[in-house]
Amino acid sequence: MSILANINQYDAGRNIIIDRQHRLNKLQEAQKITYANLSAYAVIMTAELVIGYWNHITVLIADGLNNLTGVCGAAIIITGLKISRRPPDSNHVMGHWQYENIAAFLSATIMFAISIQILVDGVFSVRRFFQGVAVQPNFWSLGVSLVSAATISILAKYNAVKGNQLNNQALIASGQDLKSDAWTSFGTFLSIGGAYLGAQWLDGVATIIVGFLILHASILIFRTTIMRLTEGFSPKAIDKYSKTINEIPGVLGVQGIEPRWLGDQIVMKVGVYLADDTRLTRAYSIGEKVEHALMKKYDILDADVMAYPVSLKNDPNHVD
Repeated sequence: MSILANINQYDAGRNIIIDRQHRLNKLQEAQKITYANLSAYAVIMTAELVIGYWNHITVLIADGLNNLTGVCGAAIIITGLKISRRPPDSNHVMGHWQYENIAAFLSATIMFAISIQILVDGVFSVRRFFQGVAVQPNFWSLGVSLVSAATISILAKYNAVKGNQLNNQALIASGQDLKSDAWTSFGTFLSIGGAYLGAQWLDGVATIIVGFLILHASILIFRTTIMRLTEGFSPKAIDKYSKTINEIPGVLGVQGIEPRWLGDQIVMKVGVYLADDTRLTRAYSIGEKVEHALMKKYDILDADVMAYPVSLKNDPNHVD
């Protein structure tokens, strides 16, 4: 009942070739969206750095350097998604799906490092405020920071929506990164606007708040990707799978469920209890129904279903 075990193109009533192509198409769509992120980051970063250096506006230069990390993060995710689309080989018999999570993890690492840098910059900015150092804003710096915040906010929302639609963790992580960068640009706009209005203290305070927001977003991504990379899984999800399996006619109990993540795809091993006198063909048929139900309801990639005689269900000496 495994994809690799089938000599034809069908598994539990599903066309494997079509299903794989469908999943690869979703990866390709996510990759195209990330290219758009990369292009937007590059344009905004260039504008902020040029205007910032030309007018000696430190806060705008800092935001430009922050968006430079967005360029790096987008490039990492594009690479991860590209590798994920590779077909199985002798070293990766189930495919290269896991590179999605690796890309998301690396992106979160960049976010974490930048959040620490921004927090430090914010503390130094507060100190400069008390030392009487003032930000010298102009129309161009105010405009580019506002355009940056608006553009990145739109991209962040779009990445989050498409990430959930495509069930793509790398794209969701990209959306979190963009959201954090949008807050950073908005904080930059507030600090520059505050300087116009005489509220110089906004520079440091806004920077510190943004730093904590980025730190929080990176930790959320770390939690998800680390759990997936270490083969952790939600007990609540396992309970749902168990309930679905128990509804299949002929299944007298669930012996065990061992799910794990391959990128954003779920594969699992399932043990079910059947009547002791169940024929082999009947056991195989029940196993296929179990796998088909899981694929249909939860869109899993693959399930290996093993049958156990129900007489072993309450046997304390039985160890699998």
